[in-house]
Amino acid sequence: MGIEHDREEPVMGALAYSGALWILAFLALTVVFMLPTLIGLIRRVDRLALVFLVNVIGGLTGIGWLAAMILAFGPRRRPIAPMSSLSRAR
Repeated sequence: MGIEHDREEPVMGALAYSGALWILAFLALTVVFMLPTLIGLIRRVDRLALVFLVNVIGGLTGIGWLAAMILAFGPRRRPIAPMSSLSRAR
């Protein structure tokens, strides 16, 4: 038992001090933090700027992040209506 523990410790220490692990962890946390904005962007919500501001300003509280997530699932932008027959006649 003691021998296995001694072998694992240097590997875990090397992993903890590797820059790649910390960069990957930072990127993953950033994606999770910005998830409401990303969802709003993909869904093309009506008030994307509001989703972004609530996410950035209040996201760290948890309540702000939840509010931004709710806003991200809000109403979507309507597609632009085709030109009417009256405007084509000109």
